[in-house]
Amino acid sequence: MIRSQPTAAFFLMEGEAYKERGGMKKVLRLLKQWTLLIALVTGAVGHSFFSRFTPLTPWLLAAMLLLTFCNISPRDLRFHPLHMLLLSLQVTMGLGLYALLVGWHPAIAQGACMCALTPTATAAAIITGMLGGSVGFLAAYTFISSLAIVVVAPIVLPMIATVQVDASFLDTMANVFMRVGPTMLVPLLLAWFIQYTAPKVNAVLLRWGILSYYIWAMMLIILMAGTFDELLKPGEKDYRLEIFLALTGVAVCTANFILGKGIGSRFHRRIAAGQGLAQKNIILPMWLTFQYLDPIASVCLASYSVFQNIVNATQIFLKGRRDDRILDRLHAFHEKRRQARADSRLMTAEERSALLSALPKRVKRTIEARDKTPLGTKRF
Repeated sequence: MIRSQPTAAFFLMEGEAYKERGGMKKVLRLLKQWTLLIALVTGAVGHSFFSRFTPLTPWLLAAMLLLTFCNISPRDLRFHPLHMLLLSLQVTMGLGLYALLVGWHPAIAQGACMCALTPTATAAAIITGMLGGSVGFLAAYTFISSLAIVVVAPIVLPMIATVQVDASFLDTMANVFMRVGPTMLVPLLLAWFIQYTAPKVNAVLLRWGILSYYIWAMMLIILMAGTFDELLKPGEKDYRLEIFLALTGVAVCTANFILGKGIGSRFHRRIAAGQGLAQKNIILPMWLTFQYLDPIASVCLASYSVFQNIVNATQIFLKGRRDDRILDRLHAFHEKRRQARADSRLMTAEERSALLSALPKRVKRTIEARDKTPLGTKRF
């Protein structure tokens, strides 16, 4: 089963139990909302220490994916026409940006192209679930985009490389597949094996599923540490070029979020489409860039990674604040209801309408369905 967006009934139950919440839970929720930004700053400040843990990245990624995929069954991986639309946009945008920017500077063109062509990050499912989006939709698109780059990369890399690519098409495809395939397939197959052979173990993993979010934060610390180590290495630096590369990464990331959410809104997949098009697996294009392209183009990818996680942290914070606001208003509603019961009187239509007006429509409809009467006529 996939975790879906919180329902109206969830908010009703949370609102009724709101008084039992302590200040410590609010502090923990605030820390959770800003975990990604804290990870980015920690990696940047302590880069000399955390860069030593780079060899742990594959193991952390495998653990994170296992916890994520335990929440997805094979029935949830359904393909949608929007998948092909997003993939077509991804490839077209990558080639278009390269053609547009190559006359300005080849490294900037390469960086923008790789930012657009990069497949969706497998960790995007975690953020999508936290934001209330469709995890199954995004999981399917992650597989499609990852398999697509196995075919597209050997075709595109020789076209945009500043040096001759000596490897053949099949060798390049095999290298890319060996980089992407095991990372995704092994945790997925293991998760499905556990689901069908050890459901009790799967239930335990589901209860600890939130750990995947914090494992992702640990990976961000290591990634930021490695990036800052590269940027601060001694030697000649073209700071003007690095600034333009960083700004290009931010611009491409912004465009991906806007396009993904805009197109996804038409298919009722706004959150999943936005994350699918914008949240990228930066580790893979970093490797491809150092293997086949100008290494300085990696600055564009690094800035993309930083900015996408700033956007994700902001989205999680806004989502948490919105949920808290709903709980506050529901708490006020239930307090007013209890007071009306104590006074043995009717709550006027004006009082009730004022209390319900600030709540989401789905919560309001649930309250009305429970009361089974029009607003303002039920005795509490």
